[in-house]
Amino acid sequence: MKKKIRFIINPKSGIHEKHGIPGMIDRLIDQEKFEYEISFTEAPKHATVLSLEAAVKNYDVVVAVGGDGSVNETAKGLMESETALGILATGSGNGMARHLKIPMEIENAIHVINTGKTIKVDTMRVNEEFCIGTIGVGFDAHVAHLFASSSKRGYSTYVKLVLTEFYKYKPFRYELCVDGNEFQKECFLLTFANSSQFGNNAVIAPFADVQDGIIDISMMNKFPVYAAPHLIWRLMHNIIHQSKYYTGMTGEDIVLKNKNFIKGHIDGEPVTFNSDLHIKIIPKSLNVLVPLN
Repeated sequence: MKKKIRFIINPKSGIHEKHGIPGMIDRLIDQEKFEYEISFTEAPKHATVLSLEAAVKNYDVVVAVGGDGSVNETAKGLMESETALGILATGSGNGMARHLKIPMEIENAIHVINTGKTIKVDTMRVNEEFCIGTIGVGFDAHVAHLFASSSKRGYSTYVKLVLTEFYKYKPFRYELCVDGNEFQKECFLLTFANSSQFGNNAVIAPFADVQDGIIDISMMNKFPVYAAPHLIWRLMHNIIHQSKYYTGMTGEDIVLKNKNFIKGHIDGEPVTFNSDLHIKIIPKSLNVLVPLN
């Protein structure tokens, strides 16, 4: 019996045109193995509705065609089900796909769907919100909010915002409780990571593992302006942890105190938190299709 697979395409994500993707799917998907269908999202959170429907109907695979926001919405509907998440990365950053070594080229990513293996990965929850990759406050959240309101998408826009805002942004003192241990820390950037990167190979949590049952916490301390270019270089070369301005730790149950409101992001999508952030790891809660090797 053929496996049932649903592709969920976000026509507005990233910078890639989506009109050619259905034809590529029809041409490249193994139709001896899969019976496929294609759905297009029509509004925010529609991907969750479509993926949950597929999970309830016992589809074998649901493929998110979009960026990290689309992956988040699609994965949310597949939580704790037997249906596996697949990814065709067409977003601006594609952090989760890159972390999982899923190719950026559509043809090669479809090959992964045809021939790949299924693994169980962890997810996170912050208050009532779902996260598959990273949760951030501080500079990364500041950039996420600016990027979302930008008229242009893509890597060049993101880099331009980072370079422009890097020198302006001021650190903030945060109150945290990690697995019962309370402390305060002044941070330029504070990221809670299940996967390793923001996207575009900007690796903020070099040791993050989506199967280890823990959250990696990456904290960038206050630093002089002249250190900024080298820190960006370290971020893009997977060695940010070697900087003296970087502090890393891990936890499973985290509370970030919030007395007013905090700008944040969940998987790159801007959010505003109006209460304390309670972040928990949910071990082995999602099936994902990844390359064999």
